[in-house]
Amino acid sequence: MPQPYAIDSLDLNPSSEVLRLVAQFPDIAPRSFGDGEHLIREAEPGQEIYIVLKGALVVEQAAATPGLGPVMLACVQADPDHLAIVGEMAYLGSQSRAASVRSSGRTHTLLLQPRHIDAILDGFPGLTRVICEQFSRRLQDTDKALRTLQSRFALDVTQRMAQPGEILFHQGEPAQRLFQLVAGTLRLQGPEGERQVSADDLPHGMLEPGPFLAGGSHTVTATVQDLAFLAVIDAGHRAAVVRCFPELVLGLLP
Repeated sequence: MPQPYAIDSLDLNPSSEVLRLVAQFPDIAPRSFGDGEHLIREAEPGQEIYIVLKGALVVEQAAATPGLGPVMLACVQADPDHLAIVGEMAYLGSQSRAASVRSSGRTHTLLLQPRHIDAILDGFPGLTRVICEQFSRRLQDTDKALRTLQSRFALDVTQRMAQPGEILFHQGEPAQRLFQLVAGTLRLQGPEGERQVSADDLPHGMLEPGPFLAGGSHTVTATVQDLAFLAVIDAGHRAAVVRCFPELVLGLLP
């Protein structure tokens, strides 16, 4: 449980806006958190903000996959010369907490209610700047997380145009690239004979996805029949293909 403490026990600058804020609003609550204690829990409602005067915090979110541990988004450290603020996303945005915040070691904070934040924005430029900087960092962290997620699921695709008569691959060759036919027609020759195919005849327009995903060899020879437009994915992105086309993979299962 968080414990009250005397704010004058910290080595704050006498000219600090924090002391002026506390003097103006005696109901602001100094709260000290022990190691592992939560200040904020993800998805819970609330608009309170914590000014972190001293200590360290961990910001984390629940994993998207059930059974996995939380994903750490950021570490927040503060001392009397470099304050930090947490909880501003709920105040400035929705009223539901986007992440959990827990103490790492002993942390000393001030618990502010929305009315206190309104007063800070009106008359405390230094603390307002801290809030804005913290909000900017949260946006940057969110953008970074989204970019990381996109990179996990994005495919590194090369687009190319193939001329009539060009052989994309031969029967028996290792399936090191996955060809997705966008437009045009191909001639496929294999043990079962010869046939002509268009994008509509192939699963997602993909040529022999089974051998590619399994790291096997092509079962047919593929020749461009007339001008064709293709997307090409190399073997280093097999996992991304599985993530992006799970129904394709399920369709290949016996």
